[in-house]
Amino acid sequence: MQKYVRILKMTRHTPKIFLLLLIFISIVFNTSANSLNNSNIIRGDSLFEKKDYQACLNNYKKAFENDKAFSQQMLARMAMIEEANEQYVMALYYLNVMYSYYPDGRVIQKMEDMGNQYNLIGYGYTDLQYLISIYKQYYYYIIFSISAIGFPFIVYLYIRKRKAVGLGIRPLLFLILLGAAFYLNNYDITPLMGIINNDCLIMEGPSPGAAEIERVDAGHRVRIIKKEGVWYEISWKDKQAFIRDVYLLPIEN
Repeated sequence: MQKYVRILKMTRHTPKIFLLLLIFISIVFNTSANSLNNSNIIRGDSLFEKKDYQACLNNYKKAFENDKAFSQQMLARMAMIEEANEQYVMALYYLNVMYSYYPDGRVIQKMEDMGNQYNLIGYGYTDLQYLISIYKQYYYYIIFSISAIGFPFIVYLYIRKRKAVGLGIRPLLFLILLGAAFYLNNYDITPLMGIINNDCLIMEGPSPGAAEIERVDAGHRVRIIKKEGVWYEISWKDKQAFIRDVYLLPIEN
């Protein structure tokens, strides 16, 4: 009789376990993917094979700008075509976007080489960028590891509770684990960067009447702190500065 009662109690609590697991899965694996079955990408690929590079680039731009669809190959080809057209700013932009979604050390090296070639600021390969590249490269492994720990931890907590054993701070540890998984999956910890897309003035404040810091050429990469109206607050040579939004191409992470 007691065995039957225990089975009934376990059956009654089983949906709770599955509910927790479903919540964990929905939080951790809340991802989205760009469709590669895009007509503009397919058309662009065909034109690239025919060596009609300008028409290819136009189709790729339609996919990127209008459809918000892209692939690693597409972004690499866009950068290559723009560089061949001597449009180094857009070439760097597409390389940066590609690295944001498909991290690869070779892309960093290419950006650094182009930065040196055109005497641009913001393309040095620092220790911080190295750590960020490691994080980006192994992002899914990190999320999977957190998930692999989280699933059995839920069961472990349930078993301890069923046996009336004190949980201590274990629920708090689980919440921290869940929070970390949620944050890493939904918020990018890498800094938001932008590329100056035209010659412009960098100002001390978000106003045309603010003091001028420097007149700069296009192509420099800067860290974006925040946006205030039509102004971006940026870090320029390790100092706070401002630039009009029309002169900056934000790089989505």
